[in-house]
Amino acid sequence: MPQPLAYLNGELVAADQAVLSVSDAGVVQGATVSETLRTFGHRLFQLDTHLERFANSLATVGFDIGLDSNLLAGICNDLVAHNTVQLDPSDDLGLVLFATAGSYATYSGRVADHSPPRPTLCAHTFPLAFEIWDTMQSDGLHLVTPSVRQLPADSIDPAIKHRSRLHYYLADREAATTAPGARAVLLDHEGRLTETAAASFLLVEDTTVLAPSAHTVLPGISIAVVQDLCQTVGLNFRHRDLRPEDVADASEALVASTPYCLGPVTRFNLEPVGSGQPGPVFDRLMTAWDQLVGLDVRSQIRQGAARRRSTQLQTTSDPETRS
Repeated sequence: MPQPLAYLNGELVAADQAVLSVSDAGVVQGATVSETLRTFGHRLFQLDTHLERFANSLATVGFDIGLDSNLLAGICNDLVAHNTVQLDPSDDLGLVLFATAGSYATYSGRVADHSPPRPTLCAHTFPLAFEIWDTMQSDGLHLVTPSVRQLPADSIDPAIKHRSRLHYYLADREAATTAPGARAVLLDHEGRLTETAAASFLLVEDTTVLAPSAHTVLPGISIAVVQDLCQTVGLNFRHRDLRPEDVADASEALVASTPYCLGPVTRFNLEPVGSGQPGPVFDRLMTAWDQLVGLDVRSQIRQGAARRRSTQLQTTSDPETRS
C-alpha cells in the first residue's frame, strides 16, 4: 500500500520524514504562516481562496517561497491524489500548507551569512479525525471567555493566519479548568469577542447571522461560505462588534472551521445559549453546506467516528495487538 507523502522544500518525501531542523525559525520563534484545507469526496475545497490568503500572509510577513499559486495548487492536488489511494472512500483528508522564516541564524551557525534565509515550505495531509467533532455536532460546544486576551492588531495583524499560538493554548487550558471539555473564545483588549484557537465565532439573532467586525479577526474562509449560504437559505448576514453580553440575547451561537464546517455552541460561560440545544439555523446552514459540497457532512462525521471507535475497540480486544 502506498505510504503517504509530504512536500518539503521542493521534494516529495515520506510523510514521517518531513521534519524541521531544531534551528528552524518556525521551531525557535513560531515564525510560521499556514493554511488548513480539507477535501470533500477527495477533492480540495476552496483551494484557490486558501492559496490567496496564504499568499497575502506570506507577503505581509515577507516570506518569499519562490512559487506561485499555480505551482502550489499542483503540489496540493498531487499530494491529495497520492494520499487518498489508501483512504476509505467515505473518509476525507485535511491538508496543511505552511511556511516558516527558515533557518534561525544564532542556532544554525549562519550568523556571518548576511543573506536572508530561505523560507521552509511544507505541505502534508492527515485523515480527518471525525471522532473529535462527533459529540460537538450532536450536543454542542461549551465556550468560555478566559482572562487570556487576543493578540492586539499592532502586535500581529489578525489577517495573517499564523502559528504564534501560545496564547490560544493558555486560553484553552484556562477554559478547561472552568468546565471540563470547554474551549476558549478570546476577547480582544476592547472586550470584543474574536475567535477560538481553531474556529470563527458567530451569533444568530432571529433570522440574522452575526460575525465579528471583519477588521478584528482572521478573514475566515468558512465565514465567507456561511455568508453565501445565508443568501441561499434566506437569512441575513452582518459583521458587527460582538460582546459577551450579546450572547444572552442570541437564539444560537456557532463556530465555523474548515474540518467540520459548522458546529453549534450550546453553552457559554456556564449558561445555555438559546434553548441549550443545536438550533434550526445551524441545521439550515449545514443542510445548505451539504448541498454545496455534495456530501452529508454530519453523517460523514457520525459514521466516520463510529468506524474509528469500532476499529479501536477491535484493536484493544485483540490479544496479539495487546501483547
